Amino acid sequence: MSPQAPTLFPTSLISPTIQAQLPEGYKLRPLEITDYSKGFYDCLAGLTVVGKVSEQSFQQTFEQMRRCGDVYHIVVIEELAERRIVATGTLIVEQKFLRGCAKAGHIEDIVVHDSQRGKKFGIRLIDQLKHIGTMVGCYKLLLTCSESNEAFYGKSGFVRKDLHMAVYLNNDSTPAAAATATPVVLPITATPTSTTSIASSSSTTALGAATVNSNSITDTTPTTTAMPVKARTVSIEVLSASMESIMVK
Repeated sequence: MSPQAPTLFPTSLISPTIQAQLPEGYKLRPLEITDYSKGFYDCLAGLTVVGKVSEQSFQQTFEQMRRCGDVYHIVVIEELAERRIVATGTLIVEQKFLRGCAKAGHIEDIVVHDSQRGKKFGIRLIDQLKHIGTMVGCYKLLLTCSESNEAFYGKSGFVRKDLHMAVYLNNDSTPAAAATATPVVLPITATPTSTTSIASSSSTTALGAATVNSNSITDTTPTTTAMPVKARTVSIEVLSASMESIMVK
């Protein structure tokens, strides 16, 4: 029997109850260092641009995350017969100084392979990440989503909360596709008793001389042409005359 591949976080954080809710032949577990060859990136490609990543780069990043302790928790669902990853989700734990040095969890990169839709894998992933957040002591969980996914996250107890904005930095590690990504989105905060959620806003809102929408921030301040010096002098003289008239009265 081959030795167990290194996992990103302890398997003890996987809920047996949630595992039991999966169809037969599927396993809920932490990301393993060997998952590059099991289609992990093929699964992620259903979410966004993944870029070109070698197996060596994947393993180096895996080890970097693993050395961070209880920060990164990437959960996968494996189809055992095919030995491939069919769903994945991430919980990143943020240590704070606020609230007595509390922890907050950020849910990211929830994706289910197109061939596995309808099996409630997305809900199982969210439930598992909420379970981990509880086990490691997070006082809240946050995530961002599109408006079309608001109802989905609402089923797991997430509600609208505040406004979330983003800026994409132009550097070598940022995919070209990021330039067209939505920079203004809204976050979701976990609330156990609620059944509603949140999503990014597609509406357009005027803010002074700028217009903010879901795709960009556009300056709508009209362009003005500088007045000739003579015209400005006349205006000042007229204003001065008016002021003198008021003072006389």
